[in-house]
Amino acid sequence: MFAPGRRSAASLAGVLLLGANVALAEPTPQLQLTGLSEARLVTNVGLSMPRIGFSCQAGSAQIRRYLESAAEAAEEALQAYGHFNARIRTSIESREDCRDPALDIDAGPVTRIEAVRVDLPAAVESLEPVGTFLEESRPEVGAALDQAAYDAFRDGLLSRVQKQGYLDARFTTRELRVDPETQSARITLALEPGERYRFGEVSIEQSVLEPALARRLTGVPPGAPYTSTDLLAMNQNLTGSEYFESVSVRPHLDERKDREVPVTITTRRNARTSYELRAGYATDVGPRVGAQVTRRYVNKRGHRWAARTQLSAIEQRIDTTYTIPRAADPLRERYDIYARATREDNNDIVTTAAATGLQWAYEGDRWTRSLFTEYLLDRTRYGDEPAESNGFAILGGRLGYDGLDDPLFPSEGVVVDVSLQGAAEPVFSATSFLRGDVFVGGYLPVGRWILAARGEAGMIVTDEFDKMPRSLRFFTGGDRSVRGYEYESLAPENDEGTLIGGKYLLVGSLEAMVPVIRDDWYLAAFVDTGNAYIDPEAELKTGAGLGVRWRSPVGMVRLDVAQPLDGSDGLPRLHLGLGAAF
Repeated sequence: MFAPGRRSAASLAGVLLLGANVALAEPTPQLQLTGLSEARLVTNVGLSMPRIGFSCQAGSAQIRRYLESAAEAAEEALQAYGHFNARIRTSIESREDCRDPALDIDAGPVTRIEAVRVDLPAAVESLEPVGTFLEESRPEVGAALDQAAYDAFRDGLLSRVQKQGYLDARFTTRELRVDPETQSARITLALEPGERYRFGEVSIEQSVLEPALARRLTGVPPGAPYTSTDLLAMNQNLTGSEYFESVSVRPHLDERKDREVPVTITTRRNARTSYELRAGYATDVGPRVGAQVTRRYVNKRGHRWAARTQLSAIEQRIDTTYTIPRAADPLRERYDIYARATREDNNDIVTTAAATGLQWAYEGDRWTRSLFTEYLLDRTRYGDEPAESNGFAILGGRLGYDGLDDPLFPSEGVVVDVSLQGAAEPVFSATSFLRGDVFVGGYLPVGRWILAARGEAGMIVTDEFDKMPRSLRFFTGGDRSVRGYEYESLAPENDEGTLIGGKYLLVGSLEAMVPVIRDDWYLAAFVDTGNAYIDPEAELKTGAGLGVRWRSPVGMVRLDVAQPLDGSDGLPRLHLGLGAAF
């Protein structure tokens, strides 16, 4: 055990008990360390000391031999942190009936790095993992020499080059030259990468999919440069496809030849069918329950099928989707054949709708885009007015971007969603229309605070708004739009006071969050404003309030109390939700 202490006002003393049994009454020798004031030097020297193997009755010669080896170990321990001119004085000190070995150490000046030279081919240095490592970990000129940090830099550089497929890479020069007289050090590393390896034959042990489809699902094309990142991507892509319960990717480095590395992937198939039950609560729609059944693979071409239902007091919905992955790029592209039926009863509006359609979707790392065509039948009754049924052949598209740093509890990044859809009266539609909607939101960390902002704007162009389906009109108000107001309660009204939805939508929100208990609990303050309207002169409605955020294992739990600021006598409203505000 090493226990630092003080022997004088100007020096730090430590005691290293090596091989001592404190339970014995008989005294044992203890190594006395003095002179060092820097904690890491005290620790490193203390841990390097040899074990004391003699008793208190040992002769002076035996103690001096021990001090010689202890001084050598201390010198090496100090050199590890750049102290090459240490002065170490040895002595024997008397203590009661025992004599202790003692080292008084002056670490001397620290050696500083005078020059750093790293020779790499430009093609290798330009690789992102290598370039980033050099930028972040390269020893700085003028910094104190730390040999452990130098070793980590040298070995880390070689490791990253090898992980980029240069498996035969080696150092032709790796030097750390120290001049004790000038307390300076020079680092020189020259690395010869050799030729870059590529992925050779990839064997996938599975029986769920056609072999060619399974190979494309790895996401790594044949002959691609070998990298450890792509090995991980193979595993993640195949696991994420949900066809397989487990995936193991093993490169055969010992069998590499002709600059190619063979890879074997073993899999265990997932259960063909999954069932899911869900229950939740939100102040917008109240309690809700749902169920889903998924057929993960219908055939060896990777087709899948799913059916879902969701029930709440306001809305009941059932839908089904048959998905066909695009053979050329099954990871990112797919075709969906879908159908849905919904019923909604809210704010004295009763709507029954059904739709069936076809969609093409592309999902990249950040960007998503889709095109769809569907036929929608909508039957809606506004208040006491007679219900009206209309049909629409709709063509539309969507573009999305998700740049958030954490999907469960974001603190930085931007999301964008743009949609455009329309119908033409001559093509089996009750009226012609064009509807556009743009949403932008973002998070920004400022010190301990997280600032959030969002905005949404929408517009419908049509000459017969009264024939527009209720599902395509604009409504706002509620947990995720303008807090302080009921769900979808902000919209134009007819002569009887029934909400009928708007041709235009404008919503904005600002929010600030600050942690109050570690990084798990936050307090929030916010202000929302917006409305859905037909008359462009319509007044925006504003709500403001305070809230609590909890970073739960399943995402952000939000509890808000918001007060409407429209001059009415409206009481504060409670809003409860799960997930980021957008």
